[in-house]
Amino acid sequence: MGLDLIPPLLCPIESLLLDEDISEIMGNPDSSWWFERGGILHSAADVSFSSEGLRTGLEVFANKLGKKLDEDNPVLNAQLPDGSRLAAVIRPVVRPDPAMVIRKFCSRRFTTQDPIERVRLTTELANHLAHRIADGKTILSSGGTGTGKTTLLNILAQAIPSPNEL
Repeated sequence: MGLDLIPPLLCPIESLLLDEDISEIMGNPDSSWWFERGGILHSAADVSFSSEGLRTGLEVFANKLGKKLDEDNPVLNAQLPDGSRLAAVIRPVVRPDPAMVIRKFCSRRFTTQDPIERVRLTTELANHLAHRIADGKTILSSGGTGTGKTTLLNILAQAIPSPNEL
């Protein structure tokens, strides 16, 4: 995400947004901030937002998107200019408020070799899944947040035959 794409509300976490190795940024109601890098959570002790300032910033951001964030509409789901997903909640969903999570959009194009190298997928299973996809079979991917579902599906999408290969 370029500096010109960062909404003013997110300037205090600019360094986290610009770090390509960070996949998720979390702001908790207790004003603690965390980020995920390489599947490991780290405290962002140097990040500081006032609760009131963050809530106001989220309300302004929601308004610019044509959405509302208030006690009648306490949940905000939005997409940042780079494709990253922002989710925020305020009272009465969470007390004290607000809480916010950004799942960053990864511009890196993964290959089948990436999860194999991380010992999350065997070569045999990767080949089996790729053949099933090439044969037009359906595959279901499920799991918790950050477990690699989207990464796996993006990798498997590379096995979809192009129209001229059918």
